[in-house]
Amino acid sequence: MKIIDNFLSKEEFKELKDTIISDSFPFYFSNYVSDFSEKKDVAMLYFLHTVYTGGNPTSECFPLIAKNLLSKLNILSLLRIKINCYPRTEKIISHGKHKDFSNNHKGSINAVLFSLNTCNGSTVLENGTEVKSVANRALFFDCMTIHNSTSCTDKKARFNININYF
Repeated sequence: MKIIDNFLSKEEFKELKDTIISDSFPFYFSNYVSDFSEKKDVAMLYFLHTVYTGGNPTSECFPLIAKNLLSKLNILSLLRIKINCYPRTEKIISHGKHKDFSNNHKGSINAVLFSLNTCNGSTVLENGTEVKSVANRALFFDCMTIHNSTSCTDKKARFNININYF
């Protein structure tokens, strides 16, 4: 695990944040965060925007993310990029523990979780390390690491970008 604060320049971060956290950016509803069994729990919901999957860009914001984030990573093969929006909840909700990908892949799959806003939400790794959501913070870890996200209570929503790559 590695954490880098102020990962992007102020200008790069502002461009990315202002594009995504806006009234016109499209997010799509999911009634579970990490585990299909969560579907029954009304607190386990979020909104997402898939940027890259299946070997192809799926969003008009891919060039912006490629320019500002991907250009700073040593990527051999990109697997997925998605943007998460966890709405504020009355109390902190811990979502289901999961791995981003199964172990059907050869080699280590990297995960970068990039925070777009500061809030009291976090990502909790299997060893108990809690990484707070801090604007412009990049959390690097092996995506085979069991982890979970949480909601927040102090902002309207928690926003981050999840990138998985070799």
